[in-house]
Amino acid sequence: MAVKRTAATVPARWLAGCAALAAALAVLGPGALAPAGAVLPSAAPVGPAGDVLPPLTDTGPRPSADAVAAALSGPLSDPALGGSVGAVVIDVTTGTVVFAQDPATPRSAASTQKILTAVAVLDALGPEHRIATTASWDPGTRTVTLVGAGDPTLSSVAAEGSSLAALADEVAANVPPGPVSLVYDTTLFDGPELAPDWPPSYPATGVAAPVSALIVDRARIAGSDQREEDPSLVAAQMFATMLAERGYTVDEVRPGLTSGQVVASTESVPLAAIVAQTLTESDNDASEMLAHLAGAARSGTGSFTTGSEATLATLDSLGLDTAGMQVADGSGLSYEDTVPPQLMASLLAILADDSAPEWGWPILPGLPVAGLTGTLNDRFLGADAFAGAGRVRAKTGTLDGVSALSGTVVDADGQLLAFALMSDAATDVFAARAALDRAAAALASCGCT
Repeated sequence: MAVKRTAATVPARWLAGCAALAAALAVLGPGALAPAGAVLPSAAPVGPAGDVLPPLTDTGPRPSADAVAAALSGPLSDPALGGSVGAVVIDVTTGTVVFAQDPATPRSAASTQKILTAVAVLDALGPEHRIATTASWDPGTRTVTLVGAGDPTLSSVAAEGSSLAALADEVAANVPPGPVSLVYDTTLFDGPELAPDWPPSYPATGVAAPVSALIVDRARIAGSDQREEDPSLVAAQMFATMLAERGYTVDEVRPGLTSGQVVASTESVPLAAIVAQTLTESDNDASEMLAHLAGAARSGTGSFTTGSEATLATLDSLGLDTAGMQVADGSGLSYEDTVPPQLMASLLAILADDSAPEWGWPILPGLPVAGLTGTLNDRFLGADAFAGAGRVRAKTGTLDGVSALSGTVVDADGQLLAFALMSDAATDVFAARAALDRAAAALASCGCT
């Protein structure tokens, strides 16, 4: 499909969105997106800022198919990619496909699937939405109900954003002291807690937690990357301890349905910040909860099935051809998540265009920056790919035998390109991702006119 840019500059909505995202991320802490061990400045620089990207123009020579093919021929023929590669590159200014290699065959998306999840949840709820975890009080039975709302950022300690401690303080201000029962309601999400083809070892190995509408502290076991086997119970037990510290006697903790009236609420940071950080860090747990939230917004209940339906519905609404693709989960952990590179590149071109939907602005700023942030912070640093450092923004995707990279890049002529690079028969995933890095870097250094 063709996407025509209507202005000769970076979209004003995108730049305004970046400013709003920066403000939202500030509440997550100054090191939220910094690589481990990074030294942060003690204060922001003073003075006027220069251009973030060179201005785009729809005049003058455009990237040519022959030049782009020549730039990609070496990296995409790397034996490590296993001879099974789908790739599409789009000139965002004109919407023209300037490179296509097996563009229509659906391939395993791996974690690039998180881009599709981000689109679905932003479409369903909007970037300003805040997720409210609540507590209800039934004085007749002296029951407090902790109601899970699908917030992947719920913290145990009081902080900006949502926290169990803040919720407990508000309960203490509105519920008379004495014995109480604590019920935890997780019925916003339904169905299996692990996707059908996920190994049951995922929580213990730190890949992903069971998906629940109620988790705290990212479902991590303290001092470990391992996930809790029953994150909702852990969150409820933690809340019971907090109530006890505030003078209540909690005589039981059990799952159940909400009763009584809401007496306390704690809200997350805006969804824009959650989505951006999820993409930057490639957070499996957050992605699954966001997909379930998208499904719940459309159907009333979140599940792997309704989340998949929400994703496909959003892509269809954007005019994208979803024929043949499959959505099994929100994180890309499933090999059943298959996407044609044409769809992925077209989606990114839509999001980069002035006519992008209003809700889509957090996605591109949330993509990792080559050599600097998130899952790309330690990539594009070698001499053969360094041309892409700072110029490539892309979501990574890695599974056994699968390597994918999808995002945007500014080429040597200052033109913005959207790309999707996917290999599903990689013989060595580390060598394969290095080959895809070289491909993206070749676009960055290409004077492709």
